[in-house]
This record gives sequence, C-alpha cells and structure tokens, in this order.
Amino acid sequence: MAEKRGSLFTVRDVESAVVTYTVLGFLYIVGICLYEFVTGWNGVLQMLMRLEATTSVFNQTAIAFIVFKEGVDIMLRRFNEWRVEHAQSLAKAKEQGIEQGIEQGRTEAYQAIAAWNSRRLEAEAKGIPFNEPPPSQNGDQHQ
Repeated sequence: MAEKRGSLFTVRDVESAVVTYTVLGFLYIVGICLYEFVTGWNGVLQMLMRLEATTSVFNQTAIAFIVFKEGVDIMLRRFNEWRVEHAQSLAKAKEQGIEQGIEQGRTEAYQAIAAWNSRRLEAEAKGIPFNEPPPSQNGDQHQ
C-alpha cells in the first residue's frame, strides 16, 4: 500500500519563514536607522515616520522573498523524495529482473538436461551407443 504523503508545509517550513521574516525585519529596521543617521538624524519620530512610510513595501518584498525561498525548498525536498523513491523502485525492478532471469536460466538448463537424458535413455533402450556429453559439458549451458 502506498504511503500517504504528509502536508506540503511542515512546522519546519513555518519556523523557517518566521525566522526569515524576523531577520529581514531586523535588517530593515537597522537599515532605516543607518539611513536616517547618514542623511542627518532628525530624531526618533522622523525614523518612525520613515518606517511607517516604507513598511508596506518591506512586507510585500519580504513575503515575496519568503514564498520564493520556501517554495524552492519544498520543490527541492519533493524532488529528492522522488529521486530516492525512483532509485528504490529501479533497484527493486532490477532485482526482480535478475531473479526472473536466474529462474528462467534454471528452467532452460533443466529442460536441456531433461532432453539430453531422454535422448540417452532412448539410445540405451535401443542399444545404440550414446556419447553425447551432458549439456553442462558441451558448451550448451546458459550463463
């Protein structure tokens, strides 16, 4: 029975998104503070007004970045899962093919020996000398 795949998103994905958003937010605030300091510090109120004016752009950019980052991560994980499943199914198919080939080879070898034995018994019953070597000795064996 096929194993049921879990949700597309995991707790790890959410944690990663929250951490990424927090780091980006911190960098955004530090960046605004540095900008205000370099352009001439006009006080905390001016910095807060700058933060308020640019917050919507920051949010849109941060969310787009996080969606892209997490989407790529999820796609790569799914690709790796598929690659592992594909490798396992190929190994299983190869193993089954080898087993079937061995069984087929045994069957053919047994049939060749049985045919040789019946010819030998037939010649013995008729009193004819039989000097044909067994299949495993005359190069008819299956490798």
